[in-house]
Amino acid sequence: MSKRDVDNLVLVESASSVDKLNAEFYGRFPYPWRPGKFDYLEDPDFEAVMLGQDIGSWNYRVLPENAKIWVAGCGTNQASFTALKFPKATVVGSDVSGKSLALCAETAKQLGISNLELRQESINQVKYCQEFDYVICTGVIHHNADPGATLDKLAVAVRDTGILELMVYNYFHWVVPVAFQRAIRILGEQPSGVDFETDLSLSKRLINELPGDNLLGMFLSNYRNCDESTLADSLLQPVLSSYTVESFEEMVSASGLEILTPCINHSDKALHRFSWSMRFKDPMLKEAYDALPDTRRWHLSNLFMLEKSPMLWFYIQRKDSARRRRSEHQICEDFLDQKFIKAKTIQKSYIRDKDESYSLSPNALPFPAALPHNSVKKIIDEVDGRTSMRDIFRRLGLETSFEVVNHTRIMLTTSAFPYLRAV
Repeated sequence: MSKRDVDNLVLVESASSVDKLNAEFYGRFPYPWRPGKFDYLEDPDFEAVMLGQDIGSWNYRVLPENAKIWVAGCGTNQASFTALKFPKATVVGSDVSGKSLALCAETAKQLGISNLELRQESINQVKYCQEFDYVICTGVIHHNADPGATLDKLAVAVRDTGILELMVYNYFHWVVPVAFQRAIRILGEQPSGVDFETDLSLSKRLINELPGDNLLGMFLSNYRNCDESTLADSLLQPVLSSYTVESFEEMVSASGLEILTPCINHSDKALHRFSWSMRFKDPMLKEAYDALPDTRRWHLSNLFMLEKSPMLWFYIQRKDSARRRRSEHQICEDFLDQKFIKAKTIQKSYIRDKDESYSLSPNALPFPAALPHNSVKKIIDEVDGRTSMRDIFRRLGLETSFEVVNHTRIMLTTSAFPYLRAV
């Protein structure tokens, strides 16, 4: 396999050797950190409904009542979050790091989670075949020797009616950290192999040594006071590949899969960079941009927005799925014909105590708690369960252009902004 300069692949020898490296790395630096709280919703179907709306399925369940979910590369807490979000499902969490799984198991015990099974295994070695309704794999395959081969395993594991949630690194987000990772591999080279303690020590020294007047120095300044696991996950990754939308789609297609829609994540939401849609004032540019197929339009946005583009985090399905893929334009047309009610439930939380254990908070909050964005507040005020969204747009004198409708759909009916649910 060729090793490109743009990626951190200098330690790649084989799939098994990289599995061993990752097990050692995340054994030393378990990631992510234990959160201050774990939230869950009183309505056990709320998250499943929103997952369907994320991909434009308004009137039927994407997940069966008793779904089977695989969190592939679950780290220290993702499997616990998933089990809480989908309490009717059976959740399997896999990871190569025994330390990460031990932390996850302890957390699950404290939260009283009973629908989770944890397995220490490599995605590259599993034999799952059409076993799962929903596969979640975020921030994982790009740390493997051959990400495409790892993705093949996920593609086989998901059912033909299922959904795969996949995230890989956006090339334009990782140019600077990869440069540092490759430099550490040179500076910390050891005759006996990789020494993560030496790499960590060198990184801490370099953070204080390199000048802050270039991209690398400015980037490193963000890690002066962070915890070791966060620093290691960004600066010391032993193996890393990154992608543009175009190369990501090529890999997905080669595994017999197709991209459905973007998946909005908490990091992009917090940074206000979750939209793949660009707005053009020039009529000719707007027409040409809007006319592009979804993935070509997203790739163009990726090239124009560069490091300001969203993470490469998408919902995917098998090409032979019984569910016909619909474009964002088609999803928006369907959205306009739907009738909605306001989505609401109660959110409860397990809070981390001073002794690092979790206990259920006596406080419960209405969910969603945050107010909708001002750009869609007038629309949500008109929702009554009887009037179609198209008629609401007409009543308010709003244009039904793709960019306006898609913005409204995202800001009102997705998992990231769960204010409305289809009748």
